[in-house]
Amino acid sequence: MSGFFVLDVPEFSALAHVAEQNPNCVVHPAGGGYRYVQFHGAIDIRRQDTGLSEAVWFGCLTGGLDGKIDTFNKDVIRLVETNEPI
Repeated sequence: MSGFFVLDVPEFSALAHVAEQNPNCVVHPAGGGYRYVQFHGAIDIRRQDTGLSEAVWFGCLTGGLDGKIDTFNKDVIRLVETNEPI
C-alpha cells in the first residue's frame, strides 16, 4: 500500500474526511501533527467533494507522498500505488 500525509489542521480536514469515504483508503489517526492516508491501487479525490479552495487544494500533498501522482489539476488528484523507492 502507498499513502500520503495530511497536515492535521482544520483547513485540510475535509481532505481526510473524503478519503475516509473511499473503500481503498484507510485514514490513520493524527500523529506528529499529521494524519496518514493509506491507499491501495489508484484513488481519485475530487476538489469539489472536499470543498477546498484552490490555494489549499494545491498544497494538500505538501506533507509527503509515498506513491505516484498520475493527475493533479484544479479538479482532481489521481494517486497510484507504487513499490518504487522514495
